[in-house]
Amino acid sequence: MESRLTPKQQKRQQERELIEEYHKYVTEENLEPLYQSFMNWKSGSLPYFELTELIHQFHKKNQEIYKDFNYTDHKDLLLLAKMKLGRLTEKDFNENKRLLERMEYEDKT
Repeated sequence: MESRLTPKQQKRQQERELIEEYHKYVTEENLEPLYQSFMNWKSGSLPYFELTELIHQFHKKNQEIYKDFNYTDHKDLLLLAKMKLGRLTEKDFNENKRLLERMEYEDKT
């Protein structure tokens, strides 16, 4: 099946997919401890009032994630996603060296 998208549209779609993958990664990374807390609550090793506090803390963190993904410049968010998911290219690095340094990027190659 041929794509009816222009190369520019295809690139934009790939960028959206990468950002969506990063959003899922960040959210799940923050949900996992909450999930474990639910498991502890269910087994009786965590009191309900502690669980509700952890839910509240996650909610605040999730609001920060929302802001990061909705109010960060697209180019910066894309670069951050590539950095955190290990997908930076040499071109990305060369074009954004100073910004990557501010993001505390460490080249692990």
